[in-house]
Amino acid sequence: MTIFISLLIFILGLWLSAFFSGSETGFYRMSFVRLSIDAHAGDRTAKRILWFVRHPSAFVATTLVGNNVANFLTAQGVTLAIAALVTSPGAAWEIGSVLAISPVVFLFGELMPKNLYFRSPQQRLVRNAPLFSIFFYLFFLISAPLILITHWLKRFGPPDQQAMPLVLGRKRLVRVLEEGHEHGLLADIQNRLVGGLLNTTRVPIESNIEPRDHVPGLPATASREQMLDHARQHQLAEIPLHREQEPGNWFACVRVIELATGETPIEDLLIELPRVTPDTSRLEALMQLNAAAAPIAAVVDDNQAIGLVHHRQLTEQLFEWQAPV
Repeated sequence: MTIFISLLIFILGLWLSAFFSGSETGFYRMSFVRLSIDAHAGDRTAKRILWFVRHPSAFVATTLVGNNVANFLTAQGVTLAIAALVTSPGAAWEIGSVLAISPVVFLFGELMPKNLYFRSPQQRLVRNAPLFSIFFYLFFLISAPLILITHWLKRFGPPDQQAMPLVLGRKRLVRVLEEGHEHGLLADIQNRLVGGLLNTTRVPIESNIEPRDHVPGLPATASREQMLDHARQHQLAEIPLHREQEPGNWFACVRVIELATGETPIEDLLIELPRVTPDTSRLEALMQLNAAAAPIAAVVDDNQAIGLVHHRQLTEQLFEWQAPV
């Protein structure tokens, strides 16, 4: 009976050693970007782990106490087994047995669990997070002084550089996006969109300008039939309009679908063109078009319209293949 109890104690200590050693490796290997996304999506387990991320001293103290309990139980199990098997065991027997069993503890209580958590930290840590929280509360009376000492010592050290930044710089943002793509959080089209946003932020719209002499537009006084015939001829979705007797002075546009599907007067269908300068970035121009709910913007230089830029073209460029940021 004593052998059976000692074996149970040893197995429990070995399991605790594997649990806390693996959890420690998984904690420092998991993707905190994915964890934050899952937590904001309402995942309670992710929120629990994220709390430990924001309070790493609580995680470290719990792991430290757990590993010490595991080491005590494995050593106690070996000692009880020797006492039951040997009539008069001495210190040499106890030391020798502990040394003999150490490779087993190292292999199954340290090496293998660390390797497993290293390969799949997210899955294993999320699965075992509720159990880790239980151990946190069980060991709290012991780990609380360690947590307080850690917080006290941090006052004398440099600011914590491991804190998750609230504002991501360009390089840090790129690394986060790469990590998100690696973990399957960003599809290829999403990755291309983000890359397009980063690459076109400061690119001016000069190369996107449609010169005013090549714009297939009409005067605002044209009839509905003339506009529809003009749209069919040039395959237009929106018709730019200029003022009467002022060719090139584009001030509004009208959507062909609205012309063809209703009887609303043309004056009520006019969409005023936002005005941008040639050095405006593509992203800024796209934002102005979105704010004005306009499909076309007029590009002006020295208060003179020099051409148009289209919302559709700017949007398509965001999804084009971009060189690495």
